[in-house]
Amino acid sequence: MSEPTRKTRGWKYETVIDSAAPLILGFVVYSIAAVSTFKIPQLTHVGLDVFEIAGLTFVAGCLAIALGYESIVLLGGVCSLSFVGLIARITKSRQVIESREKSPKLRKIMIEKSHLVYLPALLFFTSIGIGWDIYTVLPTRTTRGIGMARSIVYSLNFFATPQFIRQNSVSGVLFSLRLTPGLIIITAISGIIPAIALPYFRRFKITGINAGPFHSSLLTAAVGSIIGVSIILSFLGIVYKIFWTGGAPTSYHYAIIVLAGLSLHYAAGTYMGRGKAESIVLQKLVDGKYDQKMILVLDPALNPKANDIHLELVVQDRWET
Repeated sequence: MSEPTRKTRGWKYETVIDSAAPLILGFVVYSIAAVSTFKIPQLTHVGLDVFEIAGLTFVAGCLAIALGYESIVLLGGVCSLSFVGLIARITKSRQVIESREKSPKLRKIMIEKSHLVYLPALLFFTSIGIGWDIYTVLPTRTTRGIGMARSIVYSLNFFATPQFIRQNSVSGVLFSLRLTPGLIIITAISGIIPAIALPYFRRFKITGINAGPFHSSLLTAAVGSIIGVSIILSFLGIVYKIFWTGGAPTSYHYAIIVLAGLSLHYAAGTYMGRGKAESIVLQKLVDGKYDQKMILVLDPALNPKANDIHLELVVQDRWET
């Protein structure tokens, strides 16, 4: 186990260098959000300037980086094998895990670098979808005496347009800034599933045996596609109102741009923590700390009993039950 540990330590400096582009781009996005959203007269009335607002979003971005790192280490490293076993039991399938150590180097590099491209986009559009769902479920106006749980949900409603907020008003500035904690939370929620899955793309190959049948999988994929298309169409309508017609509230403009920066920074945090998460998974596999009935490890270097596993018997046992 010393070899994987040495590798992970050697990767730390390299991963930070690789993450430089999304890190810098994220801070640029925050600056654009502050400069392009608010006008000088608005900021004069609330006693703020563009640099202070940009500084506030910079702090939020740093928090998103830390959340991304901790989420992939905790969820992807410490907890992911438990999720794999749980899913296997729910679907009554077996999950086969193999090492990718012998995979072509180019393939590994492509998988590794693509992390910084597809994950920010996935986080951004997922956050938009979550925000839109919250907006459509909650009533337009809040009422007095709401509980703590509902109050937290209202704080996540960055598509809200309270009646007292008018386009380019001073109250619009304050409302926009108050959305920042909610945007961080929504980004973290969007990153839960990717954080669990990411450790298995580069160093491990995981295959499902006797997974869901074709017809149910097809219906699930179709429903997911329809929902995804509806999210994209809704987002395009919002973007059109914000950047072309100018008909959207100030808070929309600020929230959408900041959300893009948070997605970049959260993804960069997961990228920097992925090596550690993979090492934790590797150690758990070597120590046998996983559901050995539902998870089959076929690599003899990870499982001394790997040669005793016969997949044809596993499939046959599934058919007989």
